[in-house]
This record gives sequence, structure tokens and C-alpha cells, in this order.
Amino acid sequence: MAKSSVITLPNGTTIEVSPDLTPDQITAMITALTANPGAPVPMAENPTEGGEVYLSERTLDDIWNSSKKERVALFLRNFVSDNFWFQATDIMDQQLQEFSKIVLGETSAIGTYLARLFEGAYLDKRKTPNGRTVHYRITAKLQEEYPLVTTHEIKQLVIQKI
Repeated sequence: MAKSSVITLPNGTTIEVSPDLTPDQITAMITALTANPGAPVPMAENPTEGGEVYLSERTLDDIWNSSKKERVALFLRNFVSDNFWFQATDIMDQQLQEFSKIVLGETSAIGTYLARLFEGAYLDKRKTPNGRTVHYRITAKLQEEYPLVTTHEIKQLVIQKI
């Protein structure tokens, strides 16, 4: 017989998870746990040391230097208007306009990271009827988890990377 698992949330709440839960019960539990979208989400800082860092505690430099996906998300948060539908080519053009060079990657790489952000619920997605053109729009999750900063601050990060 399988044992129950005990999960301790960052706020100290302890949850006992029974192996006998039905899919509906698991869905209800996840919904209840994610009902407060403003709560910090733990991210492993260094798995070998077991430390945790929360998204709300990450510095701008930490986000920018973390991964290309993080850079794309931060760029979208700061250079794309809410409720604006865009394509990878729009982001390619915008990065060239802002930085005068390719910082996030070519259109195909940007498209890959947009798709990954969609999978993580950071973007909404819609396709044209022929299925060839994909448009994205930022979601509240991206707005909540990535800081809104000045253009100058992001440009400073780009200069540091060179």
C-alpha cells in the first residue's frame, strides 16, 4: 500500500496528499493551491545546496542572465502592450529597433521561446484559419511574474552581456 506524501508550502502550510485521490480531487487541490496568483513561486536556486529563491525575489540581472526564455519573457513584458497580438517576426523587428542588434535570437529561435512560454501559460495563442500564422498575447501570469522596468535598465543589461 502506498504511503501519503506530505508537502510543505513556502508559507508554512502543510498538505498531506493521499495516493487514493481521484483526478477530480487532485484538480480541486491544485486549483485551491493556485488560487492566489500573486504568491511567490519557488524556483530551485541551486539544487545541490537545496536552497530556494522566489520569482518575486529575483533581481533583474538574475532574470536576464538565467536563460534565453527568461530574456524573451522579460522583453515581452516591457516592450509589448497588454492585449496586443504579435508574431515572432514582430518581436524580431522590435529587438532590432530597441537594441540595433539581435539580442534574443533570430525569428525561428524567438518562435521557439514563444511556444515554450505558451506551454507555461505565460502567453495566449491563436492561429489563422490556414494554420500557418501564429499570434501570441501576454497573459496575467507573465505580467505578475516579470517586472516592469525602464528601457534604460534593460539596455544596460544588454550592454553588460557584450
